[in-house]
Amino acid sequence: MTEKEAVDIFEKAHFLHDQSDMKRDIDSICCVLSQNPIDMYQVRIQIDTVNRKHPENVVVFNLIFPPQGNRVPLASASDVNLISDLSWKLDYLQAKQKGKAFDEFCKTMRKLPTNTRMEV
Repeated sequence: MTEKEAVDIFEKAHFLHDQSDMKRDIDSICCVLSQNPIDMYQVRIQIDTVNRKHPENVVVFNLIFPPQGNRVPLASASDVNLISDLSWKLDYLQAKQKGKAFDEFCKTMRKLPTNTRMEV
């Protein structure tokens, strides 16, 4: 096995691990949000988990929805705000997962010899 082949295998394994990890987070969030009544302790745990594992989600949120006025710390946020934040994180992770899959597809297509690519 060449070094390039080993790097390719590692990159594919890393990609699959990331996809699997995001899928678990998405499934956990869906499970929490589908409960009736919603367990707010679990909502806070999921928000903390996503913020720890995907800190860029906060930056993206602030770019899309610029802050207005004072910020509310997680500890004193209302239930409605917490559920809304977790719903945003669910949407963000789903988009991130699809974006990474598309990026991996594009990388794979670029590696193919030009004579084996499909014409669109």
